[in-house]
Amino acid sequence: MAGTEEIDYRIRWRGHDAHPGAHRSRVAGSGEEFRGVVPLAEGRDARRIDLRASVTDPWGRPWVREFRQRSRVPVALLADVSNSMRFAGHGDRLATCARFARALARAASRNGDPFAFVACDRGVRRELLLPATLARHGGETAARRLEALRAEAPRPEGAGAQGLEQAVRWLPRQRSLVFVLSDLYLEADLLERVLRSLAAHERVLLLLADSAERQPPARWGLARLADLETGRDRLLLLRPALARRMAARQAERVERCTRLARRHGASLLVAEDGLDPAAVARHFLGRGGGA
Repeated sequence: MAGTEEIDYRIRWRGHDAHPGAHRSRVAGSGEEFRGVVPLAEGRDARRIDLRASVTDPWGRPWVREFRQRSRVPVALLADVSNSMRFAGHGDRLATCARFARALARAASRNGDPFAFVACDRGVRRELLLPATLARHGGETAARRLEALRAEAPRPEGAGAQGLEQAVRWLPRQRSLVFVLSDLYLEADLLERVLRSLAAHERVLLLLADSAERQPPARWGLARLADLETGRDRLLLLRPALARRMAARQAERVERCTRLARRHGASLLVAEDGLDPAAVARHFLGRGGGA
């Protein structure tokens, strides 16, 4: 993603923030979407007098037209930074996360939406935390912290992503659009608990995949494979049958995550070898909903 690209996201529901923004809302205010007519005592804006409703009122009350304003909606990026996210094949997961944070925060700033960033491994990484902010440099701050993390050595306590379940405490309390970015090498019950904890928000799972995992070497030979989470490695005899089995397991993992996301009312977007902003835009367009 280039330095000027943004993530085009859409909200399918009506917000209720009193602050003006770019999204449809339930809040009455100075907008163009007609909501109905109400007595002047409720609407309190005589400039929007509705003559027909006022003339036909048997009690002689003046009525005014009421409109819905467009409001802002908080946007949050919840990132898995466990040791497995340090994998770099045809793409670099932490680098992709940093680029996505920049692009998402830039779009949020353009829409007038607060942006929050929470990074987790075994717990919430408070030194990487960025509470919801309207500052334009929020995404740059989050991205630089992630880039600094890439340069650090993996930590033994970084194994696992249990902190994702605790992240809801650091998100805005009002309904938000939450992106959960991870390689999703998570136990099914942990992912289910994470989705359940975020039930008050709209959730988009971003699965960072790599074609090196989907299409492992099919040739014969010895290879030493490392487990990034535990630091252990093992010697394997590569062969075509093993490559096919590994590829099948990757496909099963994506299908399992898709079913789990659907069951909890979330959506899943697979990003292979990096993340294309146009693919994110198509994802939101395919789900429908207004901006």
